[in-house]
Amino acid sequence: MTKTTAKQGSSVANRKDQGAKNNESTGVQLTVEEAIREANESSTVGDGDGTVDERVAVNAKQQLADPFGKRIASEDIFKHHQLEELRELVKTAIVQHSMALVSGPPGVGKTTGVRSVTDELPVNKYTVVYLGQDQNGANMVRRFTECLGLRAKGFRFNHVLQISQWLADNLKNGGKRITLVVDEAHLLDDQTLEDLRLLSNADYDRQSPLSLILLAQPWLRARLKSPFFEPLMQRLRYRYSLDGLSKEETDQYIRGRLTAAGLNSDFFSDEAIHQVFAYSEGIPRRINNLCSHLLLKARIAGISTVDAALVKFVAESLDG
Repeated sequence: MTKTTAKQGSSVANRKDQGAKNNESTGVQLTVEEAIREANESSTVGDGDGTVDERVAVNAKQQLADPFGKRIASEDIFKHHQLEELRELVKTAIVQHSMALVSGPPGVGKTTGVRSVTDELPVNKYTVVYLGQDQNGANMVRRFTECLGLRAKGFRFNHVLQISQWLADNLKNGGKRITLVVDEAHLLDDQTLEDLRLLSNADYDRQSPLSLILLAQPWLRARLKSPFFEPLMQRLRYRYSLDGLSKEETDQYIRGRLTAAGLNSDFFSDEAIHQVFAYSEGIPRRINNLCSHLLLKARIAGISTVDAALVKFVAESLDG
């Protein structure tokens, strides 16, 4: 947890003492909302010891190193039962040069889980290509062409032929193993999904020249039940549906992130974590977004422990 300097501690104590004196006559204590509002309103007012903005700046390093931020090393990713299953499935698909489909709601950790595997692949044996920004199939095929070091020629059909020939030659010559990860696959058009299937054919279909991992939201599974996609479904040897964390896993996840950042694991009360789980439904991205806001509000308001009331206040403000 961030250490407060003597000067800062004195300033915070003075404000707390003053608040206590102001409320002695009425016997009313500040609510969470009032504490946050008071801190926010005082952020532009000097008190002799610097503004709240200046005190927050002292803690800038901790804020930038948000324990619930996106920049988490693969080795620090929270290992839970589903993630371990997913990792084994992805490893197997890569080793076997197979195709796999990983589905789940937004923010559940599909990309993070697959990245934790591809980051471990030896760079002298594997080339990993990640495509996750293009909804346009033609652009995605062109980008894949360029990622392989090829100069895209002509139209989309030519690009697919270029890639297919390059993959076949690479396989024949014993080049690096190619792993293609396609994120947001549910947004791709039918033809692009079919093109990806065709790229998995080589040597009279006796072996595949690449491993293909599709990451998508659950509704792609329903879409692939169409007879048009029967050949693709047969190629998708491995399929995994990733769900949110359980209540116990959410507790372990939050406390683990706090501890890794040097904060007290009890900074969030048990009731607060239960509320976070209820609002987030165990979806890691929702947990991260909510907890990041909770930490910021707690620092600004000088709150030493995040409780259920603060979670309710912040969660409702985010929903609004």
